[in-house]
Amino acid sequence: MLDFTMMQFIGVLAAGANIGIAVMIIILLGERSHAAWTRVRLKADEINAVNEDFRRQVNDAEQAVRALHDSIADLKNQVVRAEQDLESLTHRHKETDLPFGYTSTIVDVVDRRYRTWRVVVRNADLGATAGSFSHPAHKWIEGRFYEVPAPNMDYAVSAMQSRFLLRDGFTVDPAPLRGSVAEAPVPLEQVEAG
Repeated sequence: MLDFTMMQFIGVLAAGANIGIAVMIIILLGERSHAAWTRVRLKADEINAVNEDFRRQVNDAEQAVRALHDSIADLKNQVVRAEQDLESLTHRHKETDLPFGYTSTIVDVVDRRYRTWRVVVRNADLGATAGSFSHPAHKWIEGRFYEVPAPNMDYAVSAMQSRFLLRDGFTVDPAPLRGSVAEAPVPLEQVEAG
């Protein structure tokens, strides 16, 4: 039989206790390392999720930038087309005779048996505010020519003065001879209300 002394028994108990403590320490360290590893894995998953979210946001931003570049290119093309249209309209405006905007209508009956008298109507104020020599209102400075049926030149001038008033800045004079003026006369029946 085994004969143990008290000292041996205490030594075996101490050794067993040390082994138990060592095992508990190992188990505790294992649990802590497992918990730490789980935290690291969760943190890594969180970082991956944030990284994926940032990549998705970057892709969305790049698509938005591409769409804005396309929109900018379309707007630039529209601006170029608008400038071309403006240039075309400006060129057409310079070459096209526009209708006169400052005219009058016959308010009395004129006997058509009379011959027509040529008068010129001028208004320097209207022509000066036109801004451009090609603008139709600028023709008021040189004068607009009218053929007025009347018994004589004085009656023709007074008839036109009643339509183009001096207080509005108009002057009506007998027109010079036809050969000296390049402007075509406007028959009085074509004069429209302004």
